[in-house]
Amino acid sequence: MSSHQSSGSADPMLSLSANRRSILKGAAVAVAAGALNAPYIRASRAAEPLKISNFGGFFEQAFAKSVYPVFTEKTGIAVQSIPQSGSSQFLIQLGQAVQAGSAPMDICCAGQADVIRGRQRGLWTTIAEGKLKNTGNLMDGFVYSDNGVIDGVGAMAWYITLVANPEEFKTLPDSWEELWKPRPSAWGLQAGGTTVLLDIVASVYFGGPQILDTEEGIAKVIAKIGELKPNAKLWWTDEGSMQSAYQNGEVVGGMYFHDVSMIMKSEGTDIVSIAPKEGAVLGFNAWCVPKVAQVDERVLAFLDWSATPECHELIARNVGAAPLIERSKLNLTDAEFGAVSFEGKPIVVASAAKVKHADYISNQLLTMLSN
Repeated sequence: MSSHQSSGSADPMLSLSANRRSILKGAAVAVAAGALNAPYIRASRAAEPLKISNFGGFFEQAFAKSVYPVFTEKTGIAVQSIPQSGSSQFLIQLGQAVQAGSAPMDICCAGQADVIRGRQRGLWTTIAEGKLKNTGNLMDGFVYSDNGVIDGVGAMAWYITLVANPEEFKTLPDSWEELWKPRPSAWGLQAGGTTVLLDIVASVYFGGPQILDTEEGIAKVIAKIGELKPNAKLWWTDEGSMQSAYQNGEVVGGMYFHDVSMIMKSEGTDIVSIAPKEGAVLGFNAWCVPKVAQVDERVLAFLDWSATPECHELIARNVGAAPLIERSKLNLTDAEFGAVSFEGKPIVVASAAKVKHADYISNQLLTMLSN
C-alpha cells in the first residue's frame, strides 16, 4: 500500500488504502440493522442519490454493500457509491474540481493529513456544530472543528501494534521499548515520512507529540529512531513486504496493522498483536464535504447517522475498521471488537505536525537510514 511520501502528497497510510485491505475482502458478513429514527427529507431531494466517495477497492465495495444500504433503509435517501483515489492525486483533482465550481461527490472520506491539507487549500465546506446532533457520540478528538463549525466528522480508525511470533519469546513484550533492546536484525519497522515510529518515540521517550512541533524536537526523535538500525531486519513502506517477511520467518515481529494481523492469525499464521502499555497507535479518517457541494438535508442526515453506534458497528463488522465510539455504547461482541480495536488510551497520530514538517521529516529520515 504505502509509499514514501512528499509533503504535497496524500497520506495513504492514514487513508487506509484498499491495497492493504484487499486481504480482508472475504471477511465481510451481513448484519441486521438496528432501529434509528429517520429524519424528514423533502421528497424532491430524497429522490436524488447522495454521492459518497470512499477509497477504491475493498473499502468502497464494503461500504456500498453493507453500510450505505442501511442508511438508505432508515432514511429513504439513495446513495451512489464512488471509488476514490488513495494516491497523491486525490486532493489535486478535488482542488481542480472545486476551482471549476463542481465536485464529483457530495461527501468524501479523507485521511487525517488530507483533512488538514484540504482545510489549508480551502476545499472543505464548514457546518455549524448545532446542525449535527450525534457527533457527541464520537470520542474526543475525532471531530475536526474550529470556532463552532465542523469540517470533518470521524469515520473509522485503524491501529498499528507491536506484533510478535510467540515462539520467539519466553515472555511476550508489553512495551514499545522492546524494539530498542539488543536483538540484531530481528524486527520489521515502518519507514517513510509517515512512519508512526515518530509518534511512538515522541510518546514513549519524550512525553508526548508536542516534541514533533519543532524541527529541533523532530531531530531528537529521529536520532532515537536511528538507534533501531542494528535491530531492524526490514524497513517497510509496503505492508505486503512486512507480511511476507513475517510469514517467511525473516523477522520475529515488529510494528504492523492490528486488523490485518488478526486476519493473518485467523488464516493460520502464528502471530500475536500486542497493545503496549504506552498504547497502540491510532490513526483515523473523516467524512468531509467538498466546498462546492450543497449541504442539504441529505448530507446532514448522513453525517449525523455516521456518528451513531449503529454505523460504527456496521463498519467494525463489515469493513474491518475500528470504531470511534466508546466500547460501552457499542453492541459488539468481544471477538468483534477485539478484531479491530482496543480499549485504553491510544497514541494518536500527530498529523498536524507531520503535515507542517513533512519535507524536513522525509529528508531527515532518509539521511538517517542512509548513513
